This record gives sequence, structure tokens and C-alpha cells, in this order.
Amino acid sequence: MPAMDYSRVAGLYDSYVTTDLDLDFFLDETMKVGGPVLELMAGTGRVSVPLLQAAVDLTCVDNSPAMLSVFRDKLRKQKVSVELIQADVCELSLDRHFDLIFIPFHSFAEITEPGRQRQALSHIRGHLADNGRFICTLHNPSVRLQEVDGHRRQLGEFPLPGAGETLVLSIMERYDPATHVVTGTQFFEIRNGQGETISEDVIDIRHYVHDRKGFEGLLDHAGFVTSALYGDYGRAPFEPDTSPFMIWDVGCKPADPKSE
Repeated sequence: MPAMDYSRVAGLYDSYVTTDLDLDFFLDETMKVGGPVLELMAGTGRVSVPLLQAAVDLTCVDNSPAMLSVFRDKLRKQKVSVELIQADVCELSLDRHFDLIFIPFHSFAEITEPGRQRQALSHIRGHLADNGRFICTLHNPSVRLQEVDGHRRQLGEFPLPGAGETLVLSIMERYDPATHVVTGTQFFEIRNGQGETISEDVIDIRHYVHDRKGFEGLLDHAGFVTSALYGDYGRAPFEPDTSPFMIWDVGCKPADPKSE
């Protein structure tokens, strides 16, 4: 089951996902790389476009045709280009290797089935150069789950381009500790310039909550070794009780001499 029906939100996505919290981090990390970079689950290119403007050798993958359509429109307007590939990260097959692979905006959590998580990491490992790095961003459950209480809360009011309309976005979420999955609903209400509601939509969402130990196990199983674990995009050390994020910077395990 997909985490969200992005075909229903692609046209609004850039209006309410406006953060640049992670841009300097990914600019810094990609500038360290001499070879090609692969961005997975790239969405509408919120992170991608600034990297392309900085001349990063980037390839972008996403599984949503609607999100990629918005991405292509953005590329035309910004007069930049990139290879866009529609693919499921769990079935990735590009026949090439990359010096850096990254998943921004905690999107790996959208893969909610453990078997598919292992499959995705295996495919990512298979596309990573021997000395390459994989950066995976996740929420810290100790902080993230404080907001998951079964009550509806408003995320914000966001101006829409054009006719003076506003998107009011709300969310309600519940957590199942047995499955580690958060399920919920996002409420999209569009108001005109007079504050009157002119349309409403309700969309189901779901994501997986990874704890540190569990994700370390997934990485180990896929053949990765952790180089660094940051708690935020300023590269502060991860603090289990207070860090907002788990930002994993990992590489490939050295080959076992016994297997040679």
C-alpha cells in the first residue's frame, strides 16, 4: 500500500512543503563528491533544483508520475536539466554506480513493509560505488511520536499562486507500536480571498517509524556500515531523547577476506 496518493496532491505540494532546512546540508555533501550523485524519492525536486543550479552531477528517481510532471515543469521554468527516472526504489535497476546516493525529507519511512525496506536497501547498496556513501534521513521517533496522538491539528495556512486562494492543511495520526506504522489522514481545505471554503479533500497517509537499533539492523543486513549519525542538519551528534532527526551517513562494508 502506498504511503500517500501523490497524484491528488502533486499540484499543491510545493505550496505547503516549502522548507529549506536541509538544503545547505545536501549542497555541502554533494560538493564533496567527485562523481555522479543519485537522489531517490526526489518528489517535485525541492532539493534537486538547487543542487542542479550548483552544477551537481545528479540523477533523480521518483515513483509518482504526477510529482515528476511538476518536477519537469519546474526544470523548464528554471532552465536546468536532469535525468528523471520513474522507478520504485524497491526495484531500482539503473545498471550504473554512484559516488553518493541520498534520500531526503525522511521519505524512506514511506516504505512501510519490512520486506520491501530490506529490498530497497539491497538495491541501493547494489548501485553504490565501493567507496561511495549513502545518506538516509529519518525522523527520531522519540520526538516525532510526541505529535501522534489521534487528534486533528492544523499544520498551517499556505497561499496558493494565482487567485488569492489559501490552502489550510490539517492532519490526524495514530501509531501502532506492534507494526511501527503511523496511519492517518491529511485534510486539504482551499479558501478564497474572503475566507470561504471552496473545496475540500481528505487523503490517507501512512509511514513507518524506525528506531535506531532497528534501522542499524537493516543497514547491516544490506551490507552497510555507519560512518556518522547526526541529530540534525547542522551535523550535531544524535541525542536519542531530543534530536529531531536521524541522519545516517553510511558506506559499504569492507569485503570479507574469507570470501575471496
